[in-house]
Amino acid sequence: MFHFGQRQTLIISILIMLITACLLVWRPDYNFFDGGLITAILLTIFIKKDAATRFMGIACTILVIVIACLPHKNPNLAEVFIEHFFSLILVISSTLLVLFLKRLYRTMQELNQALEKEVEKRTANLELALSHLASSQAELKDALEKEKELSEIKSRFVSMASHEFRTPLSAILSSAALIGKYPASEDQPRREKHVQKIRDSVIHLNELLEDFLSLGRIEEGKIQVHYSSILLHELAMEIVDEVQGLLKPGQVIHHEISPTLKAVSDKRLLKHIFVNLLTNASKFSPADADITWKIWEKDEQILATVEDKGMGIPDEDKAYLFSSFFRGRNVTNIQGTGLGLHIVKRYVDMLQGTISVESKLGKGTKIFISFSNMYIK
Repeated sequence: MFHFGQRQTLIISILIMLITACLLVWRPDYNFFDGGLITAILLTIFIKKDAATRFMGIACTILVIVIACLPHKNPNLAEVFIEHFFSLILVISSTLLVLFLKRLYRTMQELNQALEKEVEKRTANLELALSHLASSQAELKDALEKEKELSEIKSRFVSMASHEFRTPLSAILSSAALIGKYPASEDQPRREKHVQKIRDSVIHLNELLEDFLSLGRIEEGKIQVHYSSILLHELAMEIVDEVQGLLKPGQVIHHEISPTLKAVSDKRLLKHIFVNLLTNASKFSPADADITWKIWEKDEQILATVEDKGMGIPDEDKAYLFSSFFRGRNVTNIQGTGLGLHIVKRYVDMLQGTISVESKLGKGTKIFISFSNMYIK
């Protein structure tokens, strides 16, 4: 009943005023208590903070007072006074009671609104706390997964290292022991054979150590990119000379690189990338196989490919090529750590480049690399 609009309140007040005035004029003995109390109570019920209601309330009050002072059929002034006095007290008391109830109702409304706001605030705080808790749980889960992954990598590293180091060390030990059994000059070919085995084993050990150390430096964030201007043809010649001694008999690297092609990149990382790719191409290709290496520029991008005619990669292994310690199912008889392509991928990422592989089983593999050329001509 407290939700009447201004127009409804005005209409009801006018009706009350007219009805009360008619009753008091028609029946003078319809005293102050009867008409004034009804008017005051009804008007108080609809009290609002607007001008129309205040105006009607004041008008009704004046009307009641004026009519109450009209001649009364009871000539006893004392009785009239007492009647009006007690009627006035009842009117005032009733009005105050209604006002108190209205104020109590409004206070309860305000308290309910304040309680609702507090509940909303607490709910928002609770949702925020739950969000932080979920975020913390996600971070903890990620940390645990990384710890688990690191533990698996360490286990695989220990297993891989113990196996991979044992093989070349055993070869060195056995070849060194056998060399002493061929002291005669006519045994020189046999001695050279075992010396070559020792040399190959040392090279393999060096490759293993380089892979493990590179992975460790990458994981610890100790490798920084240092950009400089590079003449790519000169870098290619340097890499070919370094890899030449690791090729199988009859293998040849055919490189197609413009003598004037320049790039701004990290020479050390590029050298490691291409040495690794070229040695892989040699390792997984038969003797007398050709290896093709191309580097060119297109749309301010340096593009490179390394292609071999080796054993290729099974389709089911392609998704895991760049994972650490992964080795294809068709190369288990070939020495390696499974870190080469993983390290290459990490170095390419450092250069903000991309790497992809195309391969057919039994026909060969082609690796694509691209990175931005920031060289200013």
